[in-house]
Parts: sequence; C-alpha cells; structure tokens
Amino acid sequence: MLRNLFCLIFFLNYLAVCLAQVPLDHSKYRDSLNMVLEGTVSDSVKARTSFLLAEYWSAKDTIKAKQYLEQGKQLSRNYPYLQGIRYYFEGTFEQERKKSEDIYLKADEVLRKYTGTDVYLFRSKIWRKIGLWKQLDDDEKAFTDILVNKAIPFAQKSGDYSLVGDNYLAMGIVFKNKRQLEKSEKYCLKAIETLKDAHAEPGLLAKAYVTNAENYVFLEKYPKAKAMLDSARVLLAPFPESEHFLRYYMIEGMYFTVVRAPVKALKSLDKGIGLAKKLNMTYDEQSLVFQKFYVYYENGDYQRAKEVLHQLLNRKELMSLAVNRLQIYEGLAETNVRLKDMSSAYNWLKQYSSLSDSLNASKLKNDIHELEVKFRNAENEKKISELKAENDRTVLEARNNRLFNWLLGALSLVLLLASFFSLWYYRNNKKLSEQKELNYRQQLKEAEQQRQLEYSSALLEGEEKERRRLARDLHDGLGGLLANVKINLSGLEAKTDTDVMAEDLGGIINQVDGSLTELRRIAHNMMPMALIKFGLEIALEDLCDFFRNEVTYINFQAFEVQKDIPEQVQVSIYRIIQELLTNAIRHGKASHIVLQCSQNENRFFITMEDNGKGFDKGILKTKKGIGLNNIESRVSFLKGNLEIDSAINEGTTVNIELSIR
Repeated sequence: MLRNLFCLIFFLNYLAVCLAQVPLDHSKYRDSLNMVLEGTVSDSVKARTSFLLAEYWSAKDTIKAKQYLEQGKQLSRNYPYLQGIRYYFEGTFEQERKKSEDIYLKADEVLRKYTGTDVYLFRSKIWRKIGLWKQLDDDEKAFTDILVNKAIPFAQKSGDYSLVGDNYLAMGIVFKNKRQLEKSEKYCLKAIETLKDAHAEPGLLAKAYVTNAENYVFLEKYPKAKAMLDSARVLLAPFPESEHFLRYYMIEGMYFTVVRAPVKALKSLDKGIGLAKKLNMTYDEQSLVFQKFYVYYENGDYQRAKEVLHQLLNRKELMSLAVNRLQIYEGLAETNVRLKDMSSAYNWLKQYSSLSDSLNASKLKNDIHELEVKFRNAENEKKISELKAENDRTVLEARNNRLFNWLLGALSLVLLLASFFSLWYYRNNKKLSEQKELNYRQQLKEAEQQRQLEYSSALLEGEEKERRRLARDLHDGLGGLLANVKINLSGLEAKTDTDVMAEDLGGIINQVDGSLTELRRIAHNMMPMALIKFGLEIALEDLCDFFRNEVTYINFQAFEVQKDIPEQVQVSIYRIIQELLTNAIRHGKASHIVLQCSQNENRFFITMEDNGKGFDKGILKTKKGIGLNNIESRVSFLKGNLEIDSAINEGTTVNIELSIR
C-alpha cells in the first residue's frame, strides 16, 4: 500500500506548488499593508500596496480582492513600469489558463524594458506562474525548463534569495513527482540552505522541511524524516491555525503509518482534519480523511478502512478528479478482498479497470492522433517533392527557350546599362557631395553643443567653487569676528554696573547672535558641509530637516541612492531639490510635501508633490522665475527631463529624470 500512499501524496504536491506565499502572521501582514496604504500620498506606493492586498484577499474574500485590484489599476495608470506589475496580479486572478498565460506574457513584455532588482523579482514570479500552468498541463519538462532558464536566473539577479530558495524547492517537488527521490532530496536540501541563509519567511522554510521529510519517508530514512518534521514544527508552533499545518499533519501521519505507530498517525490526521474544517479547506480535509484509510489498512483494520472509503465516495471535491477515483476504487477492491467479500471486490475492480482503461484509451487516442499527424505530414512532404520535381523540369525547359532571347538582347542591355551607369554615377556623386556637406554641418553643430556643454559645466563648477570659498570665508572669517565681538560684549555686560547700560549691551549681543545665526544659514545654503562629508542622501535629509517647522511637514523617501555619484552631479541634484523646496514653501505656501529620490543604475529620479496653492501652468510659457531657470539649466546640464503638473488650489507635482554618468 506504500505505492498508493506515494500516489496520493504525489498528487497533493502537484497542487501544493501552486499556492501563493503569504507570511504566517496573516493579520500582522494585512495590518502593515493597510497602514502603508493609509499613510502615504504617493500613488505609486498606494498602487503596489493595493496589489499586495488584492493578493492577500484572493483566497479569503474574492469581492474585496477584486476591489483592491481595481484600485491598484486606477492608481498605476500614470506609471508605465507599474503596468507590468499590474498585469502580473491580473494574471493571478484569471482562471482560464490561456488567458492567464497571455496576461503574464504581456507583463513580462512590459517589464523587460526595465532593469533593476525589483524588475527581476517580478519577472521571476511571472515565469514561475507560467511554469505552473505548464505543470497543470502535465508538461513537467516545460516547467523544469522555465525554472532553470527563467525563474531561478531572474530570482538570482533580483538578489531575493527567499525567492531563489522557493524555486529550488519547486525543482525538488518536480523530481519527487517524477519519483527521482535522490535528486528531489538534493534540491530540497539546497532550498533549505538557501532559505535559512536568506532568513526567509518561516512558512516557506517549513514547507521545504515538510517536503524533504516526505522524501525521506519514501527513501526509508525515517530518523531524517522525523528531524525534518521537528524542524518544521518549531517554525509553525507560534501559528497553530496556519494552513501550512495541514501539509505538516499529512506527512506526520504518513510517517507514523510507516513506522507502525497507528495511534499517533490517526491523532495527527485528526488534528489536520479539524484545522481544515476550521479553515473551510474542504479538499484538504478530504485528503486527510483519505490518508486515514492507509493507516487502518496497514494496521489490518480493514472494516474501518472500508468505511473511510465509503465516506469519501460522495464527496464531490475529492471524487471530481479521476486520479483520486482510481485510488478509491482500487482501495475498495483490495479492502474487500481482505474482508473475503469477493463479489464486492470484483465489482470495484471492474470500476477501477473501466476508469483506468478510459484514461488509457484517451491517451491511446492522443497517441494515434499524433501518429496520424506524422503520417499526413509525410504524405504532404512526398507530394511536395513530386511537385517540386515537375516544377524543376518546367523551369529548365523555359530557361532553355529564354537563353537565345537573352543572348540577342545582351548587347542592347549592355549599352543601356552603360547609359544608366553614367547617369547614376553623376547623381550619386552629387548626393555624396550634399551628404558630406550635411555631415560637416552636423559636426559643427555637435561641436558647438559640446562647447556649450563644457562652458555650462565650467560655469556651474566655478559657481560652486566660489560658493565654497565665500561660505568658508563667511564662516571662518566674518563668523569668527562676530563670535569674538559677542564674547567681548558679554564680558563687558558682566562688568557694567548700571542696569540701563547692561540692557543696551544685552540688545546688542542679541543682534550679534542673530547675525551669527543668519551668517551660518547663508554659509550652509552656499555649500552644505553634510554633502561633502556624508554624501547626497544625508545632505538631503538635513535639507528637509532645515525646512521643516511647525507648519510645514516634509516626508523624504530615498530608494537605492548610491554614494559613488560624482560630486559635481551630487551638488547639482542638491541645488535642484533645494530650489524645489524653496519654491514650494515660499511661493506655494505648502504645508505638506512628499519628496522621493531613487536611483536605477545611471538614472536618477526626483518626484516632489505638495499641497500648496499651485499655479496655472500656462504662465510658464511667458514668465519664469530665476529659480525655475536655475532648475532647467541644471536638468539640461545633466541631460535630463523636467515635468511640472500644477493647477490653481490643487498643489504641484514635479517629476525629474537625470543622467548621472
């Protein structure tokens, strides 16, 4: 009966690969997503969070899941990159295989235009989903090919080794389904090692332990199977109502069955059945009941084994699949033989044989169809060959007939070609001359553009050097003098006897103190020391802190900003953002500002949104301030793009893309 036990678990694995990975602490995961959704004003962040909530609710509340999916679609409309992610989540909701696969391929087509760890992560997930559809079509070879050549390489490029480990586990399950248990063990152990190093989500690591425990049961390595189950239980123990426990109880019951501990086996399976009922997972419940049949059968309690199978005969979820019906019919036949009820055994064996023959006949029909297609192809190739031979003969005869005519016309053709060649040579020379002139003009234009670029670069560099010199002189020279004046006045105040004189000196000291503060502010604006010492991200955080006050809130977010950006480029980016914040607060009267900075290889992105009073964009065509001109000059210098979206009383959004190399 171990063979039948293997078949059942094999089928359950077949479904298990398709499950989405959600953290074990469902409520904490859901609440964290809701907090992100409520706490951000960025449409792109809201869109991605909505997609994740749609995935979370997909197995719990379909209506709510589709609401979040639609919300994500609306929020991602203006972000081309997010369209690829949107198609990925849409594909997970499509039940028809062909449509779902087409949507996934569309998602990959959009994302392949981009690079970055996030892109590779989603491309790995996309191809994993496509592979699962192949697996459901019994095309394990195609699924394996996708894992090896698409899902795993993209996961490795993403740097998400939890995803890499999950794909290794999928490889292990494929080999287990093919009963290549040693290879399955190898990939399961590789998955466990990778997931542990990546500090992966406990549910995923527990799944790997349970899958390898199943391998060890079939390989009769029972102590190793027990060790794997114990490791899984440690991870799952804090979450007693996790659906991962259903798989755990199944394999634990299987383990106790083969080590001849039927009481423990039944106890494990009953725990699983109770949890499945509580979670309303009907198919898993029936599968666990099915497993009890093997416990009773292996323990010689054939009457109870028979009762379990009769209990399952009317359960449509399990019986809807032919492979399960085969197992139940075969089990009833063998159990009735053990009970000496040969008549019933014969009837169940007939049903088993009929269903088995039907499945095999379907396969035979497909094989015959394939042979027929091959035969037709061979016949067509034969006809094509005959037609080709006949055509060759006709062509040869026509060629001989035309040969004489070609010879007669050859001389006339040569003369005509000579005339055409002369005309062509003249026109071609003329075109070459014109093209050379155009190329020369283009080179002059490019040289002028390069000269302008170098001039702008030198101008900006000179401006920044002068800013540094003035900032240093103000801070070290004039700042030191004012500080000494303050110290001397403070000493004089202490020596003054009269209250009036002391009060006057106190006022002068306050004025000097204010002058020092203003001097430091001017020096900081001219050249922030944080930028030179700590880099762009820290300098921008300091800049936001400088502008924050009791009426102005600034939310600064930085994503993958590298420290190796050239210093001159960092200064230009800093000046652009400094000018944007100044305009938003001084002119826009904004009280809430969101600033996002991100880097993708050699591209730097700036997005700023505020709730200020906004302005009519049409005014930019006729009137621009010095600040906006400075921004445009620096964006142009960095070969970037500037986009401003604003309306009166509706705030302002600025999107900037820069080249930093």
